Amino acid sequence: MIFGWEALFLFRPIIVCTLTGAILGDIQTGLITGGLTELAFAGLTPAGGVQPPNPIMAGLMTTVIAWSTGVDAKTAIGLGLPFSLLMQYVILFFYSAFSLFMTKADKCAKEADTAAFSRLNWTTMLIVASAYAVIAFLCTYLAQGAMQALVKAMPAWLTHGF
Repeated sequence: MIFGWEALFLFRPIIVCTLTGAILGDIQTGLITGGLTELAFAGLTPAGGVQPPNPIMAGLMTTVIAWSTGVDAKTAIGLGLPFSLLMQYVILFFYSAFSLFMTKADKCAKEADTAAFSRLNWTTMLIVASAYAVIAFLCTYLAQGAMQALVKAMPAWLTHGF
C-alpha cells in the first residue's frame, strides 16, 4: 500500500490541469490553466473547519472551458469558479456525513483493529473520489452548451479586456 500520495502533489491544479490538457490533446492549455489556478488559490487552506473553494474542480473546469470555448485562461478561470464553489459544498457535506463513521473508527482504534480501520479509511476516500469523478463528468458534459452560449453572448471587451 502506498502512503503519502498527497506529498507527491498529484491532487493539485497544476498536475490535474496538465493531465486534463493531455487528455484533451492540448497540454499547453492544461499547463497555463493549472499554473493560473495554482496562483489564484495560493494560500487558501482549510483552517478551523472552514473549507475554501475547491481548487481541483476550479482548475479542471477552467481547463475544460478554455479548451472547449476557445477563451483564454484568464476568462475561463472566472467561469470555472462556480464549479469550485459547488465542490466546496459537496466536501462540506462529506465532512458532516463522515462524522457518522467516527463511532466505528473509535471502536477500531480501541480494539487495535488496523485492517478494519484501514478499510474504513479507504471507503471514505473512495466515496470522495467517486463524487469527484461523477461531479466532474456531469459538470463537463452538461455545462458545455451553457458555457459556449455564455461566452458567445459576452461582449469582446469583457472576455479580452479593453
